[in-house]
Amino acid sequence: MKKIFALALVAGLLWGCAALNRSYRQGNEAEMNRMWDEAIKYYEKASLESPTESVYRLALMRARISAGLAFLQEARALAGQNKKDEAVAAYKKALSYDPMNRAILAELEVYTAGPQAPGVKAEEKPLEAPVKLKVSAEKVQLKFADAALRSIFQALGKHAGINFLYDEQFRDVPLTIDLTDRTFEQAVSFLCLASKNFSRLIDEKTVIIVPDQPMKRLQYELNAIRTFYLSNINAQEVQNSLAMMIRTQYKAPSIIIDKTLNSITIRDTPTAVNLAGKLLRAWDKSKGEVIIDLEIMEVSRIKMRKFGIDLNQNSISGRYSGGGTAPTDGWFGLKDIDLSKGTNFQISLPTAYLNFLQTDADTKIIAQPRLRGVGSEDIKYMVGQKVPVPQTTFTPFAAGGVSQQPIVNYNYQDVGIDVKIKPRIHAEREVTLELEIKITSIAGAGIAGIPIITTREVKNVIRLKDGETNLLAGLLKDEERRSLKGIAGLSDIPLLGNLFSSTETSIDQTDVILTITPYIIRTVSLTDEDAQPLWVDVEGLSGSGGGDARPVDEEYVGEAEAEPEPEEETPGRSFIVLNPANFEVPKGREFRISVEVRSEAEIGSLTVNLGFDPQIARLKEVSEGGLGRQLGEKVPFLKNIDNSSGACTIGLSSPTVGKGIRGGGILAVLVFESVAPGDGAITVTGVTANGPTGQPFQFESNESRVTVR
Repeated sequence: MKKIFALALVAGLLWGCAALNRSYRQGNEAEMNRMWDEAIKYYEKASLESPTESVYRLALMRARISAGLAFLQEARALAGQNKKDEAVAAYKKALSYDPMNRAILAELEVYTAGPQAPGVKAEEKPLEAPVKLKVSAEKVQLKFADAALRSIFQALGKHAGINFLYDEQFRDVPLTIDLTDRTFEQAVSFLCLASKNFSRLIDEKTVIIVPDQPMKRLQYELNAIRTFYLSNINAQEVQNSLAMMIRTQYKAPSIIIDKTLNSITIRDTPTAVNLAGKLLRAWDKSKGEVIIDLEIMEVSRIKMRKFGIDLNQNSISGRYSGGGTAPTDGWFGLKDIDLSKGTNFQISLPTAYLNFLQTDADTKIIAQPRLRGVGSEDIKYMVGQKVPVPQTTFTPFAAGGVSQQPIVNYNYQDVGIDVKIKPRIHAEREVTLELEIKITSIAGAGIAGIPIITTREVKNVIRLKDGETNLLAGLLKDEERRSLKGIAGLSDIPLLGNLFSSTETSIDQTDVILTITPYIIRTVSLTDEDAQPLWVDVEGLSGSGGGDARPVDEEYVGEAEAEPEPEEETPGRSFIVLNPANFEVPKGREFRISVEVRSEAEIGSLTVNLGFDPQIARLKEVSEGGLGRQLGEKVPFLKNIDNSSGACTIGLSSPTVGKGIRGGGILAVLVFESVAPGDGAITVTGVTANGPTGQPFQFESNESRVTVR
């Protein structure tokens, strides 16, 4: 028997050693004390001793990543103290622990002013006009007093050897201007600015001067097409914002989105395309990344003390055995009972045990996850099981009967640890965490075996520094119970009652403790260029019809504004533009026509009558454009559709007396549906327009040709 017990003891010890490697236990202890070198050494030893055990390999990997993060935090702290050599050494040690972490390598290269990190896009060069003037850098030394505008351009052209051409609507007005100490390009730009014209290069020695009007801009301005490939943001998400930022008062940019390549193709003036490129470079930034270390511990302390005499039966029983043979039915006749003999009676006393029991519990770690995520994106972690919870409903056996037929359905309840975290990375190297942590467990069974589920939940928003650990506790459950068992009456006797009773005291304390530590792996890569403002030409003040925006001389602008306007000057022409002008659409498809208003005069009220062929297309809807929103949110907008006669009326009026709309915009968008093959046209049949003070003026318009196939 002793041999069998010894063999069982040795087998148990061997099984315990096999189940939990000693090197692994030492590594775990070193990791808890943040002794990374020791932890990695023991984990490597455990992995070599048991190469097929995946737990040891995972522990080794976790220790290496944790060591890399620890030395990364140390390197950042040293860098903040301007200890460059120590910081570089800490960076290199972090890389030695976690060599696959490119973020550490990129941060080290930036810190040491090394080469450009892999994967970073080179800066795009701005667009330049394909044709450049060939003039000398000699500055102009010319002044003009009440001189004809054409003669001033001719004098500049003779000075620089440039030939000037003029649009048919060019107006030769007198002008006084000082062009001293200006380059030729500056002189032309300022002269166009003062005379409300713009210039367009024809070739290296020829420039055409055109009145600065929306239609002339559309006719003469040079356009460029460029494709921007985005890496971090969705092209569709920035399409509307980009269109609003580079939109001018006389036209919207042409933007095409390629979902497959996540690219944006823009067609507009070189100035607008360059501005779009700068905006996209500023927007297309990689999001920051964090690693969040969570330790979820259930601190359970259960203390139980049991002391005293424990009686296995709390009653004293007796019985009469009688003499001779007992009756088979268990009943004695009264005449057969002999009470004179003690041997005829038996008594049963309870067995007593003396208890000296005490138990205690310790802390149990529930989970220790490491989560990596992108800034401003949800991180979800769920580990546990789905427990079926029955739900019974009653239905009638037949229609109109009493609901008495039970139908049982099962709802599956998640039981375990559910973590939802949304990190937001700040420029101050801090992280805001929106936490939602729920811990559920089965506490027992209720009626009909339905499980009782206990829940501990934390919802909080905290802001931590990089590498700072925060302790969340307080999900406390505290129960204390005391019970007394013994012989009634005797157990109540002071002091002597302990000989006839047993006291049981139970203290149950449960506290869930959460520790959370964020580590910033990558921040948004901001440069000095991102902090600089983007200067954009004021609409209508640019004197160039192509190329980059040029700075405006404040002294010269003041002088030009002081120059009185000629009394005979009249407002420019106004236009109603239907866009697109020509297109083809299959039968049964929807298409849209935008009604755009372009006017230099201020508009107080506007009514536009449109005509179309109802046999070719049917007008389904008229949507209000952005023109009326220049006057506020609640602007009266008129729309009337008559598909039987092929007519539509749209219009708006200013709700404020004396205030109107200047510049123009989209009045409305017409939604048509093609109904039959053929050729048709959408035309402007009439326009009624008045200024804020009631003066009428005229509009010119075009037509939109539609081919339904």
